[in-house]
Amino acid sequence: MVEMSIGSLVIHGYQGRDVPNRLFKQAGQADTLAVIFPGLNYSADMPLLFYPAELLRQRGADVLQLHTDYTVVEYQTAPLHERLLWLLTDAGAAIQAAQTQSQYKHLLLIGKSIGTLVLAQLVTAGLASEAITIWLTPLLHQPFLVASAERCQSPALFIAGTHDSTYDAEALEKIQQAPGAKTLVIEGANHSLQIPHDVFASLRVMERVLQEIDRFLEQQLKPK
Repeated sequence: MVEMSIGSLVIHGYQGRDVPNRLFKQAGQADTLAVIFPGLNYSADMPLLFYPAELLRQRGADVLQLHTDYTVVEYQTAPLHERLLWLLTDAGAAIQAAQTQSQYKHLLLIGKSIGTLVLAQLVTAGLASEAITIWLTPLLHQPFLVASAERCQSPALFIAGTHDSTYDAEALEKIQQAPGAKTLVIEGANHSLQIPHDVFASLRVMERVLQEIDRFLEQQLKPK
């Protein structure tokens, strides 16, 4: 059994607001830090984010889950530029706070849905230039995200479902041209990467997604 402590960090994000979080820290010194950015209504404890975090914990990584809630009225009614700045400020503060915990060799960023907008913001701001990124159900209908993902120079894995309302095959094809970009498209999967009305098929999809992420992690986190 992996020995870990579970705690939290003091993180002050947009306009000084506290950024709720949970930190899983290895008993020994970890060389990898993973930061998890949840979806709008998809928390870090839900399957697409929980199980990749479990893979990382088993690989000896420290894992910071953000438990931000962007369904609040103040965020939802703010202009787009302010919402994007809010996301970027929270994310940047979280990464900065977490990186004080150890001398990490690898930074891994995982986003789901609106969390992929966070990744796009970090790429655009130059704050993820050396980070490994995993984009789960990326918002491919957002030109800003596609443009940012196309500029991504570091290893990146994009996983999407064809029955997701935000899926755009042409946009994903553009992203695939980026250096280090890898993709997995799940036929018939929705925005939660589930197969509607078929629990067992959804579980098989989850296994396939985890296997792809595990292969990706094996390639990117192996000793140099």
